[in-house]
Amino acid sequence: MRSAVRGALAGLVLLALLGAVAARAGWIETAVPRPQGTGAWMFSRVTGLLAYLALGLEVFAGLLVSTRSGDRWLPRGQLVDLHGWLSPLALALVLAHGAVLLADRHVRFDVIDVLVPFASSRWPFAIGLGVVGAYLLLVVHLSFGLRKRIGTATWRRLHYLSFVAFVLVTIHALAVGTDRANPWFAAVYLVMLVAVASLVARRLWTRRERRRPPVAGSTSNARSAL
Repeated sequence: MRSAVRGALAGLVLLALLGAVAARAGWIETAVPRPQGTGAWMFSRVTGLLAYLALGLEVFAGLLVSTRSGDRWLPRGQLVDLHGWLSPLALALVLAHGAVLLADRHVRFDVIDVLVPFASSRWPFAIGLGVVGAYLLLVVHLSFGLRKRIGTATWRRLHYLSFVAFVLVTIHALAVGTDRANPWFAAVYLVMLVAVASLVARRLWTRRERRRPPVAGSTSNARSAL
């Protein structure tokens, strides 16, 4: 049943892409019905911000687990569950953010704009970064179910893509987000960036300390102290 649904969805996406290509090439004329008003644009802004929050919290929760910084507040198992729950939530919000733009009368995006990196008719670079970030999120999410097949080491390497996705989505939001000039929204971006960056720095510092060779003479000093 799931395979049939996935196949049907893949077929619909492929047909939509072919239709968009034909329309851009001038082979066919399409009149996509779009609702009046700014509802689609407002919903896209809301889902975009929520997607960024979910992604930032997902990365932050993962860093709390890897650095053991969250052990004093929540049991490790709960943090792992929270990290895993935020992954599909962030992905769903990203999909909603992109899909609802198809209904906006202002930007008039087609499926190529929201699915093909750097092929957007408007803001191609910034939109392309967001699309690439969304695909990276999808890879990270799918890796959860493939952990036993690909092995823990490969799974952990793929997990690093969430940091790349976070950076790309941040650039995307700051470049084309219409709310980036709002002090409250700017504060959200700043808090997320500082929180993630601080834990990344702590993780790198801890790893560096673990790899640092012991200081010469420390063993003899310890013996003499005994």
